[in-house]
Order: sequence, then C-alpha cells, then structure tokens
Amino acid sequence: MVGQPQKDTPFGLEPNLAAGLAYLLGVIGGIVMLAGGGTNRFVRWAACQAITLWVAYIAFWIALRIVSSLLFAMHLGALALFLIPVGMLVALAALVAWLWTWITAFQGREVQLPGIADLTRRFFAAQLG
Repeated sequence: MVGQPQKDTPFGLEPNLAAGLAYLLGVIGGIVMLAGGGTNRFVRWAACQAITLWVAYIAFWIALRIVSSLLFAMHLGALALFLIPVGMLVALAALVAWLWTWITAFQGREVQLPGIADLTRRFFAAQLG
C-alpha cells in the first residue's frame, strides 16, 4: 500500500492551518510549530514571527511595570498615570496584530508586521534559512 507523500509542514497539517495555529496560540504555538518539523517557509515564518510578536509584547509589559513601579517608588505616581494610555494603546495594537496575523494565515497569506518582521529576520535567521 502506497501512503500519501509526506508534507513539509509540522505534523502533516495544511500550511495555512499550521501557520494559523502558530499565530493563534502565540509563543507556545510558534514553538510547537517550529519543533514539529517541516521545512515549509510560510509556516516557519509564521511560527517565528508569532514568537517574536508575543515575546516583544511581554517584554514591553514587563518594562512598563518596572518603570511604573520605579515612578511610584520615587513618589512620582502622577507621572506613572500617563503610562496607562500608552499601555492601553500597545495592548490594542497587539490585539489587532494578533487578529490580523492569525486570520490572514488561516487564509494562506503571509503577514509581515512592521518592526516585528525585522526583529524576526534578525533573531531567527538560522531557522528561516
């Protein structure tokens, strides 16, 4: 009995499904799709960019919390309140980016987020070939 040819995607998934899941599940989805094997460039890009997007977002929130805590410790709490709208705008931008990336990936289209795409190319040069 002859089996189906092996797909070059993680776990034999369709490329759009694998890329969509990478974005949908964030850092964990990206890591799973990278570790799942496969050489499909579209899926590898989606996995790497998903990891970069959410690690950058988490790093931003950690930095924002540290700055806010330092301002409160220095009795500059009123100044720290100006960081709230900044955090809200970044959270909204991350939500829009997340929705946009996973919807377009499920449609089979590649997404390159401004700024994040450059970081992805820099950090994942070996994985992206």
